[in-house]
Amino acid sequence: MEGELHMELKIGDKVWIFDENTRKYTDEHGNKTVGTWYRGHFVEKHIIGETKVSWIIGYQGSTPDNRDIKVNKKTLLYNRQIALDGQLYVSEEDINQHCWIHDNKHLLSRRVQDCKDYQKLKEIEEILNRK
Repeated sequence: MEGELHMELKIGDKVWIFDENTRKYTDEHGNKTVGTWYRGHFVEKHIIGETKVSWIIGYQGSTPDNRDIKVNKKTLLYNRQIALDGQLYVSEEDINQHCWIHDNKHLLSRRVQDCKDYQKLKEIEEILNRK
């Protein structure tokens, strides 16, 4: 996603930001969760304006003001703020991928830590060194 030009985006489009301060204790089916529901940190916003280089993100129907988030059109990044990760999510697939990483990276890390196979570890190193 980073580095791509997102020409398909336009004013009025639905987008999401990740906000750790948003806490939900039920999942999408209404089931109670033990802690906060991770996916519940994603807050629906809309593109409510633009500049030459930025999308202005706010709540649907609002007009741009100095409290809104300006997102770089090319990278979809914005200045990180407390509880916000600095990345704009433009699709459910973006959110799914982010949640998968959150749910699985520690498991994969543990598997790498426990791996004793030289070739597998060299392949992992090679993959991680790619740009």
